[in-house]
Amino acid sequence: MKHSQLLGHPNMKASHFKMIFKSVLTLSFALMILLLHPAKAYACACCAYAGQWFNTTQNLDSSVLERLNGLKFDQTANLYTTAAGLEETIIGITSPSESYTLSHSKNKRSWNFRFINQQGKTVGNLSFSLPQTFLSFGTDLYDKPTPDNRLYKEERLSGRITGSGIFTPGMTSDTQYTFITQGKDNNSCSSPSEHWILKVSGSKARYSFYGKFRQ
Repeated sequence: MKHSQLLGHPNMKASHFKMIFKSVLTLSFALMILLLHPAKAYACACCAYAGQWFNTTQNLDSSVLERLNGLKFDQTANLYTTAAGLEETIIGITSPSESYTLSHSKNKRSWNFRFINQQGKTVGNLSFSLPQTFLSFGTDLYDKPTPDNRLYKEERLSGRITGSGIFTPGMTSDTQYTFITQGKDNNSCSSPSEHWILKVSGSKARYSFYGKFRQ
């Protein structure tokens, strides 16, 4: 029997129709899964996995600069101290306080942190430029059986810093800053944007501020 005759047979028509229907149904189901669960349809390139660790130097290009300049700082800047107290822990700040009201301003790569005391008076400024490169760090915390929050991440930026007001005593030619953003999630492609640290160090300076970002 010829092929055209086979297709014209009632049983063959029904069988051919069923095959087409099954193919269409399979493709429709696959498309539905892809649309509803795209992360499950493909291997998760950005997911964090057990034992993950990275420590890489990256360029601080225009896209990173735009992201960093979009960070919104909470109004409180806390001064890191230990049980020894402010006077023993802090070097390079005149009459340090445990916390200040923070006003952050930026102009492209130039950043300024203005510190305001409890009386509402500006007591000093810390100013620095964002570098050309930064360090991206991440590690599995090993403290959760589920992977929803397993990856701790940091971005670290370093360079020269200048200060005025209460920070003047600690400013010398070797005074440096390290600005750190911190975060924790299950996405190795995202950037940390939960907390921040600003460390200042030099021959006459040793102190660190910390705070959080507004989401």
